Amino acid sequence: MPDISAPVTAVCAAVQNLIAVGQQTVGHSKDEILKKDLPLTLDMVESSSKMLVESATGLKADSQSKKHLELLLNGARGILQGISSLLLTFDQGEVRKIVKSCTGVAEYIKVAEVVQTMGRSVTFTKNLSPGITSMTKMVETRYQDLTNPSHASILAAENDQLINSAPYYSMTDTPILNASSRALPLLLSSMKAFVTFRRDKKKGEAEAQENRNYIVQAMGESLAEIIRVLQLTSQEEVMMALAAETGSAKGTMAGGLLMGSLAAKVHSAKELVSQTGTNAQTNKAGIQAVEAVLEEARRIAKTLPADRKAVIEGLCDELESLKKELAMLQSSGQGDSARAHTIATALNSKMDELQMKLREAITRKVAEDFMDPVGPLNALTEASRAPLNAPARAENYVKRVTDFQDHSKKMADTAVALAKSGIVTDKNLADSLLLTAGKLKAVAPQVVYAAKIVYENPDSKEAKEHYDMLKEDYQKQVQKLTKLVDSGLDTVEFLKASESMLRDELEAARTITKAGTDPQSAFKHIATAARTANRVVAVVQGESENSEDPAFKTELASSSQAITAAIGPMVTSAKTCIQQGGSATAHHEFCVKAENLAKAVHDVYNVVDTHHNPPPPPPPPPVEEAPERPPLPAEPEVPPRPPSPELVEVVPLQSVDPIGYAAHKLDKDAKQWEDNEMVTTARRMAKLFMQMSKFARGEEGEVHSKKDFINTARMIAKESEDVVKMARKVADACTDKRMKRAILQLVDKLPTISTQLKIIAAVKATRQGGDDAAADREATEMLTDNAQNLMQAVSEVLFATEAATIRVPPDQRATLGLQWVKKGARTL
Repeated sequence: MPDISAPVTAVCAAVQNLIAVGQQTVGHSKDEILKKDLPLTLDMVESSSKMLVESATGLKADSQSKKHLELLLNGARGILQGISSLLLTFDQGEVRKIVKSCTGVAEYIKVAEVVQTMGRSVTFTKNLSPGITSMTKMVETRYQDLTNPSHASILAAENDQLINSAPYYSMTDTPILNASSRALPLLLSSMKAFVTFRRDKKKGEAEAQENRNYIVQAMGESLAEIIRVLQLTSQEEVMMALAAETGSAKGTMAGGLLMGSLAAKVHSAKELVSQTGTNAQTNKAGIQAVEAVLEEARRIAKTLPADRKAVIEGLCDELESLKKELAMLQSSGQGDSARAHTIATALNSKMDELQMKLREAITRKVAEDFMDPVGPLNALTEASRAPLNAPARAENYVKRVTDFQDHSKKMADTAVALAKSGIVTDKNLADSLLLTAGKLKAVAPQVVYAAKIVYENPDSKEAKEHYDMLKEDYQKQVQKLTKLVDSGLDTVEFLKASESMLRDELEAARTITKAGTDPQSAFKHIATAARTANRVVAVVQGESENSEDPAFKTELASSSQAITAAIGPMVTSAKTCIQQGGSATAHHEFCVKAENLAKAVHDVYNVVDTHHNPPPPPPPPPVEEAPERPPLPAEPEVPPRPPSPELVEVVPLQSVDPIGYAAHKLDKDAKQWEDNEMVTTARRMAKLFMQMSKFARGEEGEVHSKKDFINTARMIAKESEDVVKMARKVADACTDKRMKRAILQLVDKLPTISTQLKIIAAVKATRQGGDDAAADREATEMLTDNAQNLMQAVSEVLFATEAATIRVPPDQRATLGLQWVKKGARTL
């Protein structure tokens, strides 16, 4: 062993500096927990540092000394653990500061529920504003430093409910230009409305009180969630900082499917059903998995219109019948019979059909429910502000309230269905959909309360200002939800559904205007068609903003302008047709303009579809036969490229061999494509992990020693580096911003997870076969988690890279060195 005195001296010097800083912190801190915990950690680090010094001295004299080798290992481990504890102690101290601030704000906002005069309201505002401003800044700094994107996203979302740089007005109508609270102005507005209507004995006091109590509750819930996530993340963030993030793979499964989504449940059910007859446990798991698919499908079906609901329920009934037949065969010992396998194949085919129909139905429902997101809100605003002497004022107001409530519920429910369907493959996006849908559902009743106040007091300035604030908050939630929905959908499928809906509306309008009997219904269909076309334009604009392909952006701009140009003439000709009831000439003109609009929408669909799903390249032209050439001198034969390593076909049991099971899944995912450099690399990684798994479980295999075991981990890390390089090359050339971002987020995890693998493998090697069974078991669990995370991350990179390759300009694709060909298909 080489002399390690110099590096040990450097480490010990750094440790002494760290100890000095820690002791200084203890002397100045007012945090009693920190003052109690930090000295213990400092002593551990100092003791481990002394072990290192002693081991370096002893090994210099005898490089094979068992005693000093053990001291070296224990000293290094102690320093790593000590620094981990030290960082954790510091971090938990910072978290306690933020939690204390959050708790103080949460306690004080409850005072709002007992404030009943304007003077006390002003005092409340002055006391609360500095605290909530300071607190939200602390939370913002915290989430910007987090390495776990899920936790950071939650903190950012909850803090966003409290933060906004827009100016608002205080109780005395004085503008506060640099306020940092978004919920605070809503709270103050509701308090102002409450005390004003209470003082003046006007109608609306109860509704203003409801608004105030809701905002207090909402702020309290946001603060409680912030506190929960802060305390949840402290230890995890420190471990990530030391050994790198272990990845967010537990939120997803191979192939980019979100755990818990319908698509993930179908994927799992199909795998288990295909193994019918393997054993009783697999049989039971397969039937339960199909039942989970049925439960989720039926739940989603309840949110659909009657015709589409009937289709889904019919498929569920067919699936139920097949499931029962397979279960009967399995229970009678015929699970591996030809009939059972035939039923299993039919089950899997039916689940695919069910998933496809649900995907189409949800996409169509998004197109319908998000066609005019704020239209009902605008109608409610108008109805609530109608003059007291307006005809049918009460009836119109009640109708607009009902329309607004129904529409808000539809948008929220549809967003939830989208998040849980499996169409969305990004966990953070799915979580954001669920969170925003929940907030939209919660704020909608408050808008109704505020509208009632305006309806009862149409001339009240306070009532209108309060309503406008809640209206703005609702609009922000709708805009955010619409953007999230658009991000989660397949744009091609959405445009196809929108075109179908547009044509349905135009056809209905054609039929009605030809009969000339129901102008009101005709106007309704025409307005829906126009709004659908405008929604298509908005989605196309988002598609353009997401692209870096100039030619595609130009095509989108041109086709989008054609839609905009066709909307006005369609509406004008429809009005003329209705006014001239039954005129063949006017009806013909309307039909022409309607078809022009439908064609314009179809054209933009074609543009996007061709970009997302380019046709396969044409076959090469026939080569003209050339005259025979004399034979060339013989050259040594080049050996063929070695095939990808093959794993055994027997699937390891996940409960017995979790690493082997994960390796088999990675290999199975990679085998979907013909070999290319990334596919081959992924399959090599799977084989290496299988070898590590055998050694870790004490089985005979290619890994014969602890040294081999550690070297295998290093080889896997090297293969991981190659995957990162190839994926980044594709990301750099990809013109789709979302896909580029998705690849980069995935590959950013790989270096840190593979670094951790090398560390954990070394720890596992030292503990394998030792006297400390508990320590060996802990190392095995760490290795299993890390291996599963790394292989799943590589699998997700494969799928993301293949998808992004489609968005690489054709002239650059050849330079990537990666061709993605699904087995049995032509080159992409």
